[in-house]
Amino acid sequence: MDEGGVLSIDFLFATLIALIIIAGMVSMVDSELSRTQAGELGQARMMGERVAGAVNAAYTNGPGFAVNLTLPSDFPYTVEVRNGEVTVFYKSQRIKLSIIPKVNVTTTNMTPGKYTVRNQNGTITVTRIT
Repeated sequence: MDEGGVLSIDFLFATLIALIIIAGMVSMVDSELSRTQAGELGQARMMGERVAGAVNAAYTNGPGFAVNLTLPSDFPYTVEVRNGEVTVFYKSQRIKLSIIPKVNVTTTNMTPGKYTVRNQNGTITVTRIT
C-alpha cells in the first residue's frame, strides 16, 4: 500500500514539472510572436512616414515639384492619402500620420509599387507609375 502512494506522488510531481516547462515554452513563443508583430507594425509606420514625407516635400517645394516614391511589397498593407493625413492599413491596425497640406490633396489609395507625388499648381496628386 505504501508503494502505491509513493508512485502517485512521483507521478503528480513529474506532471507538475512538465506543466511548468510547457508554460515557459508557451510564454517564450508568445513573446516572440508579439515582437514580430511589433516589428511589422513599425515597418507599416515607416511606409506611412515615407509617403507623408513625399507629400510634404511636394507641397513645400511649390508648383511643378515632383517626388518619385517606391513602396516595397515586403508585407500586405495599403496607404490612403487625403487632406491632412496619411493612413496606413495593416491587418486590423490603422496608423494615422499628419501631413502639412490640409486641403487640395487628391485622395488616393496606394498599394506596393512606384508612384509620383506631384504639386500641380498647389494641388497634390499621387499617380502610379507602374
